[in-house]
Amino acid sequence: MKSILATALVGVLITAVVTAQRGRTPVVPSLPSISMTCVHHPDVIESRAGTCPYCKMALVPVRLDSAWMCPIHSTVTESNPGSCRLCRRQLVPVTVALTWRCRADSTIEHVEPGTCTDGSPRIAHRTLRPHGNHNPQHGGQFFMAPDSWHHLEGVYPSARVFRLYMYDDFGRPLSAEKMSSVKARVVTRETFDPATRKTTELSAFSLEARRNRPYLEARVDTLPLPAEMSAKVKFSDDQPEYRFDFTFTALSKEPAAPAPRARQTQPVAQAVAPAAAVPAPGTDTSLTPLPIPDTMSGILEQLRMRDKQVSELIARGDFGAVWVPAFQAKDLAIALEPHLAHLSTARRETGEPALARVVRAAWLLDASGDIGNRRQIESAYAAFTAAVTEVIVAFGGQ
Repeated sequence: MKSILATALVGVLITAVVTAQRGRTPVVPSLPSISMTCVHHPDVIESRAGTCPYCKMALVPVRLDSAWMCPIHSTVTESNPGSCRLCRRQLVPVTVALTWRCRADSTIEHVEPGTCTDGSPRIAHRTLRPHGNHNPQHGGQFFMAPDSWHHLEGVYPSARVFRLYMYDDFGRPLSAEKMSSVKARVVTRETFDPATRKTTELSAFSLEARRNRPYLEARVDTLPLPAEMSAKVKFSDDQPEYRFDFTFTALSKEPAAPAPRARQTQPVAQAVAPAAAVPAPGTDTSLTPLPIPDTMSGILEQLRMRDKQVSELIARGDFGAVWVPAFQAKDLAIALEPHLAHLSTARRETGEPALARVVRAAWLLDASGDIGNRRQIESAYAAFTAAVTEVIVAFGGQ
């Protein structure tokens, strides 16, 4: 009797499981959209097929994704924020290329998940992209050079000391040999004549290499906070001199080294679980996509707010964060396009090109914010805020 009851119970359980599985919709993880890029110029990212504007080669597909990487151990890359499993440092946000590989031939990259020839599923793989790591490594401000290869970080660790760290396009420190060819100075006071567009330096200090140190350093004037200074850098004799503007609202603080792990005194099976992952300090939570209001008036109000945020970020010298509200404004401008049909002919003729100018100016703000040249940023913002104003005037009458 017990055998019959047990058999019947097993049958009921199997039936219930099968029924539940049939009624369940498989959860398919969403994938980043495919973009087109140049194999030789990875900073070229397009939404459709074409050729590279620099070398004219055909663009290739790539899936760009966000990930979290250890600043010390670049092989540690995770899907979520947290701490490095090797050194316990906080992970930093980076941009990666998402591909899939097969164990039988790990040299072939696929942009789609799928099945390998042996029937096993392809394995997802994340590779750091050039320009994918724009995180300061020494508590300073991080910029990309206009040559799209060099990157640098300005640090103000103590009064009268300015340091300049330099990296390649993957965020790796430059070798001593490459550092030796750099000529640079830091300017703390200068005047600019807008009529002649001539700059006169009043206080400038040569940036010199320090023995066994991975940076250039200068002793500068005593400056009140916020301290404004400009690094003028020539990476080699055949390159132009580039300008990078820094505004330090406080002294730079080197990231604290992780605390050493305590000696393991418990059996492995009883070890305490690690703390839950938390966002890295300074992580910008505004990377979350902006919810678009349902009404035209709501979109316009959000557009005004993004314009104000860009202005405030530029005023305090936080150039690296300008792209966030600028791109949110771009998305808001695109969301206004369907509302053009509700405008009068005159307002539509003004509003449509103004929307396009907002989008273009947002990209210019992103590019100039990466480079860190205040005059370029202010010029891009002038075009941006003028376009935003035209959009608000064109759509605000409805």
